[in-house]
Amino acid sequence: MDLNPPKGFRDLMPNEALMVEEVSGKIAEVFRLFGFCTIDTPMLERLEILRAKDAIGEEGKLIYEIDGGELGLRYDKTVSLARFFANNRNLPLPFKRYSIGKSWRREEPQKLRYREIMQADIDILGGENVYADAEVIAAASKALEALGLKYIVKINDRRILDASMEKSGVPKENRGAVLHAIDKLDKIGLDEVSNTIIGIAGREKAETLLSMLSLGGSNEEKLGYVTDSVDKGVGKEFGELLDLISNYGLKGKVIMDFSTVRGIDYYTSTAFEFWVEREDIKSTIGGGGRYDRLIGMYGGREINATGTALGIDRILDVLEFSKSAKHTYARCVVCTIKPANFAYALKVAKSFRDAGIKTELNVSNRNIANQLDYANSLNIRFAAIVGDAEQKEGMVKVRDMVSGSESVLGIEDAIALMNG
Repeated sequence: MDLNPPKGFRDLMPNEALMVEEVSGKIAEVFRLFGFCTIDTPMLERLEILRAKDAIGEEGKLIYEIDGGELGLRYDKTVSLARFFANNRNLPLPFKRYSIGKSWRREEPQKLRYREIMQADIDILGGENVYADAEVIAAASKALEALGLKYIVKINDRRILDASMEKSGVPKENRGAVLHAIDKLDKIGLDEVSNTIIGIAGREKAETLLSMLSLGGSNEEKLGYVTDSVDKGVGKEFGELLDLISNYGLKGKVIMDFSTVRGIDYYTSTAFEFWVEREDIKSTIGGGGRYDRLIGMYGGREINATGTALGIDRILDVLEFSKSAKHTYARCVVCTIKPANFAYALKVAKSFRDAGIKTELNVSNRNIANQLDYANSLNIRFAAIVGDAEQKEGMVKVRDMVSGSESVLGIEDAIALMNG
């Protein structure tokens, strides 16, 4: 019997699972700071919802279908949000929502890529385009800052590529394939992407597009190129977005990158990705964009929509969470010299817990040396030791497991020490 989890899935050790909670909590706190509310949607959706008018494009082949052919595991939480909103049209606008949880993708596992993924999503439905895009990008960036990460935001507008393909004469039926090829640029390199695009559109039609993908320079220079040579209106709007983002005081770099298109077909204009500013990390840790037509696919009118998802699994791997020394939230373990001291130890533990100190109580028949070794193995800071003497006097012996110092204290003084 193979006791390992399925391919692309993983078990988490206590220190890893604890860090998942802490990272998720920090991200959620930033999202709340920006005024996002939360909803909860099922992990299962009807396949007709997941595949509505091929909303997610070629990624649809990666959906986990449930036996019977009617349901599937959600691929991401954006489609679920669109279905939810289409079913609840009375929600006040703009609707700002965050959601942190798991999705499932039937793709080939590799470094920083799993089949069961955990994401932190934020979306704004019904906001003004430039304002909402800037707010989403800023909130996600501030969440990364709260985790102590150095990051880069790569940002683009799909309409720039659409306009370039229009001018170059690339047929509409081929443009989706061209965008998917461009999306692979960071994985396979410019030469291979160029060959793919030339194979799709022909060398002459691909030439202008490929020269734009190779364009270097500052954001201002790239904006100038778009305004002068591609689409003046899109260039002006994109410049407004960059100006707005600069007012949020983000610590990360914001780079205009024509190759940032995102692989999912429901994106309509703005597209962006978050990268760790480290040479050894070659994958994004989040991304998103504008998807103004998605909600209309589920009935009713189209509505402005923008959002992003941070990949918590990837962030945790970047933070090397498996090396985390913190295995428990407990700050103290109450140890007993012998079983006759357990009732008093329970009273001590209750007092600590009532005071808000996360406390573990020894529930084994181990000797005191083994109990202290246990506290050390979990990196618990304090051990509160009770024996006959402490029980008789209503005291507790508190050992600092870091310094090794010990003090015999009353319950209230022990609480003050551990809260210090």
